[in-house]
Amino acid sequence: MAETVYIVGAGGHGRELHSYMQDLARSGWRGHLEGFLDDGLAPGLHRGLEVLGGLDWGGLAGEGSVYITACGDNEARRKMVLRLESQNRGALKPWTLVHPSAMIGASCEVGAGTCVAPGVILTAKATIGNHVILNIKSSVSHDCVIGDFVNINPAATICGTVTVGEGAYIGAGSVIKERIRIGRWSVVGAGAVVVRDVPDYATVVGVPARVIRQRPPLETSGEGAAR
Repeated sequence: MAETVYIVGAGGHGRELHSYMQDLARSGWRGHLEGFLDDGLAPGLHRGLEVLGGLDWGGLAGEGSVYITACGDNEARRKMVLRLESQNRGALKPWTLVHPSAMIGASCEVGAGTCVAPGVILTAKATIGNHVILNIKSSVSHDCVIGDFVNINPAATICGTVTVGEGAYIGAGSVIKERIRIGRWSVVGAGAVVVRDVPDYATVVGVPARVIRQRPPLETSGEGAAR
């Protein structure tokens, strides 16, 4: 059955996903974009995107309906997913978008709700979690494990046997050396070169990367708006 897709979030990343879906359609994908859900916008056209309503919009299609989030903020994306799952009780399934130009090794695994953008490379035995963003031209090498709700930004390079914890944010153009552990909900700054493990909830920047901030653990409940 062809999917009926809802994109959650009609900002910049939502426009990117819309473009990727047009590329998929040109490559033979038979699904259908129903529209966008966004708490911050009134229903109607916004910069060419059809916003149907907020996350609690009541007109969702039935069987075969799926969604993908379009939000680069990892904490907000997690809250969106928790809210959608609570409201829909499993009726609306997360959808995985793999752009036709991405290169994914046969032994790799990609989780539900994940976006694999143009030019992404996954080599061998990489495991990608749920609701991850693998952005344009990012690469993940052999035997890496990428946790749920991670955001790997454009042109970031993850070398072999790296573990990236849940919710980590990997900045554009950064390089993670082989066999490194990136902690949960940590932040790696743009252009950083990480040569040692990064603690949970830490922010690292520079070459080589160093810790400049340590924040407290996240709240584990609550809801987020789709922006």
